[in-house]
Amino acid sequence: MTNAFRLEHDLLGAINVPADALYGAQTQRSIENFPLQGEKRLDAYPELLLAMLQIKKAAALTNMQAGDLDPDLADAISRTVDDLLRNVPGEQFPVHSFHGGGGISANMSVNEVIANLANRTYFEKPLGSYSPIHPNDHVNLNQSTNDVFTSACHIAIISKWQGLQKTLQGLADACNDQGIKWAHVPKISRTCLQDAVEISFEDFFSGYRDFVRRSANRIDNAVGELYTLNLGGTLVGRQRDVSPAYFNTILSVLQTVVQEARYTRSTNLFDSSQNLDDMVSIGSQFNLLARGLIKIGKDFRLLCSGPQTGFGEIELPAVQPGSSAMPGKINPSIPEFLIQCCFQVVGRCAAAEMALDHGELDLNVWESIVVVNLLDAMDCLQNGVHVFHTKCLDGIQVNEQKNRENINTIIPLLNNIKMHKGYSYATQLFKESNGDIEIIRQRFDALRAEKEK
Repeated sequence: MTNAFRLEHDLLGAINVPADALYGAQTQRSIENFPLQGEKRLDAYPELLLAMLQIKKAAALTNMQAGDLDPDLADAISRTVDDLLRNVPGEQFPVHSFHGGGGISANMSVNEVIANLANRTYFEKPLGSYSPIHPNDHVNLNQSTNDVFTSACHIAIISKWQGLQKTLQGLADACNDQGIKWAHVPKISRTCLQDAVEISFEDFFSGYRDFVRRSANRIDNAVGELYTLNLGGTLVGRQRDVSPAYFNTILSVLQTVVQEARYTRSTNLFDSSQNLDDMVSIGSQFNLLARGLIKIGKDFRLLCSGPQTGFGEIELPAVQPGSSAMPGKINPSIPEFLIQCCFQVVGRCAAAEMALDHGELDLNVWESIVVVNLLDAMDCLQNGVHVFHTKCLDGIQVNEQKNRENINTIIPLLNNIKMHKGYSYATQLFKESNGDIEIIRQRFDALRAEKEK
């Protein structure tokens, strides 16, 4: 019977690793040190994992060009990464998504998988031999977790944003479409939850539309800052910790590997090592977006409230019964789902922001908590917005009779009289009539008829 484990050695001594695992000793220690207990593994964040693999390929090609790595080894590493990118075996990256600090376990897990797979595939060596390719000496050559992982975080967020950006554009367009569809229906506006003046549903939805577009633009501008990487800064930003040939070439090679020419190197690698504000600022923009979306979700709950004693100005698609005890009750379940998604986003962004002020001295090691919370926030936003758009916003109906009744109430009438005779006149009329809407309506009709003569 084949032994279920193989024995590997590292700085701390010997450790048993599953015999068929592509990962090695440091990954195994991470698994044992940081149990998941319901949290996510590294492979739950495919954008991050793919970004790390792309950096490893770029590093191998750069090290070969620089003369720092044997061409056969570099080629094996590069081809192995290509194999992994085509079919990532997620179970081989089982480390906790925010293990320890600095992303070391994530980086070493990727190094070990590449080394083991390359040795087995291209040199017919057993797993755990780390010969001729070693995880640190070759796969991690001229790198540190501190520049590889941070750069991968940037690439992952940029990649993930593209999907959310399209979803937000879809929401903005849907708001615009609904405004046009119901433009003919007058609507009462409200301030401080009190009646105000007459507007149209086109006016109303234009506010939602432009908020979403403006928020997406702010996020896009913040994400654009992430095209600046600290790759080559290795430990704390000191350039001489890598070979000059590697330092001068790695960014151009990475641009080719990821097929994106906008990636550049930070002008101050020490700054990039010390501070994570470029990533955290994106969380701040997600926070603003989420809070605005909460407001939209709450607006929909108010506008559809009833069916008899609420606003009742719009009707939402019925998606499920609203009560286990009250027959006939239908709740605004989809807006409430959006609101809860956004609650989660606010909390995740708050966790990310904490990482900014808890970094110490020459390295902020809390990139893991920043990147996983931002990636989770994007998932939550994308899901909540998509569901709200497709299962609620697209299917709303406007109660035209209710809305027309609402604009013929006392405050809109008084405001129209003010437009004819001034604020003081309208106020005096309200006092003299004791708020009798029929008297006020008669006076307005008389003023309008007088103006038309």
